[in-house]
Amino acid sequence: MNETRVNLQHLLEDIRDSYTSPLEEIILTELVANALDSKANRIDFEVDAERAFIRCTDNGTGMKRGAIKNYHNIAASTKTRGSGIGFAGVGAKLSLLIAQQVITESKGGHGSQCATTWQLTGSYRAPWKFIPFSGNIKNSRGTSVAIHFTDNQSHLLKIDFVREAILKHFYPLLNQKIMRDLLKYFYKKPIEFFINGQPIWLPENGQDELLHWFNIRQGKNRVPIGVGYLTKTQNQLNWLEKMLGKNDQLTSLRPGLYISTFGKVIKGGWEWLGILPKNNEGLAGIVEIPALAEILTTNKNDFLTDAVSLKKYYKYRKAIQEAVLPILEALGETREKSAIEPEKIIKPLNKTIDQALNNLVGDFPELESLMGSKFKQTEGKANKKQPETELRTEANAENNQGSGGDRKDIDDDKKKEMPPKGNEQLGVKKQVKVRQTGVQIVLGEINDASSQILGRIIDNTLTINTGHPAWKKAKTLGFQEYHILLTVAVILSEFLEMQKSPQEFINRFMAAWASQEKKDEGKLF
Repeated sequence: MNETRVNLQHLLEDIRDSYTSPLEEIILTELVANALDSKANRIDFEVDAERAFIRCTDNGTGMKRGAIKNYHNIAASTKTRGSGIGFAGVGAKLSLLIAQQVITESKGGHGSQCATTWQLTGSYRAPWKFIPFSGNIKNSRGTSVAIHFTDNQSHLLKIDFVREAILKHFYPLLNQKIMRDLLKYFYKKPIEFFINGQPIWLPENGQDELLHWFNIRQGKNRVPIGVGYLTKTQNQLNWLEKMLGKNDQLTSLRPGLYISTFGKVIKGGWEWLGILPKNNEGLAGIVEIPALAEILTTNKNDFLTDAVSLKKYYKYRKAIQEAVLPILEALGETREKSAIEPEKIIKPLNKTIDQALNNLVGDFPELESLMGSKFKQTEGKANKKQPETELRTEANAENNQGSGGDRKDIDDDKKKEMPPKGNEQLGVKKQVKVRQTGVQIVLGEINDASSQILGRIIDNTLTINTGHPAWKKAKTLGFQEYHILLTVAVILSEFLEMQKSPQEFINRFMAAWASQEKKDEGKLF
């Protein structure tokens, strides 16, 4: 019987290529992530250019002999997604691409200690073996990974490079307020980084008054799920070093709002949030939300794009938008709101679009959270008077047909008895669930984008860009309604799962609109 073979070198190269950072940064971030997942609170880097090696040592739980055997296998990680950031377990493995050898030592408790040497000797072979334990790990438990090179040309042998990578990718772990207010619930002790015995730290240098802190809240009870801040900066090339009062550019973080989870910076800018301030190059900040680790991609540079993950992502993004917008307003960084087009255009179109989307959301569930889709339903008696778009009842419909008077609210006082079973006509009729998409269409000029765009969506408000040449042409020809419909379809198609076709969604959306128009006897309004 033949057996499938794996080209290890090509596999590792493919994994490397899935990241957006240089290989040396990837190795560092993965080593740190694995140390954090092992419950380490101290991570030491020893950089020795003369002897051409870098060693990362932590005081985590370590590995026993059986676990270290599994450690040398590709794609054999036993970590659970969402419980940390090192779930992929590829740190030391990727170092095989540039290392002469990788020496791993570990203490797993109860006197367990072991060491191995590992190297890539060909496309299909990466042999490893146990070697004598050197004693580099001084604590009772922990792991040490030493990467040895054939020369001293690697960036990993430069202290400044290592420091920069730690600051760039794990800044929230070094921020005392973020750690104190949020991350302390996930890390029992403050996280400490050292390079050749010297600590990497962020001083509390009296600049807190320049920071505008905010909490991220979600749900009916507005439970805090994250924390962040925004600040104005004059240094457009390097805001982090400016914050530290340093003149040297030691990090490559550009201005923008960065999103992190479990202390690992994922990505930055403003596009991911769907908001662009007036002076986007003069604002910087970070948002930490640990729960986002559940939908983190393997390369830790983005979030998953399947339907379930996208629904979670849009909920978190909405919560961040709600927290950030008041800060931007306080800083004077929001654009003046454009006047909304007369109701004779917007109101009926909102209804038409809702109906079209309701027909499609079953096949495109990832859009549900983005659109604010929800079900409204009461149990037993009705609690409060609900808008007709949110909740309708059979009794409601009958009353509307029978008289022009308003329906009285039903008192939800527990002291009042429910109608006898079988006599529903005496009280509230059977409840009918009605889906409400909640997409709100507004018209306004968008002049803060890097290039001309048809529109954008923030929270569940979708703005049609009246400054776009296509809108101006459509208005001249009297095709505003069709332009709005097509723009809505195009904007929403950008938020589909990666494997789904935007063109298919646009086609089906327009077909759903056309079908609804036919039901209304060819009248759009």
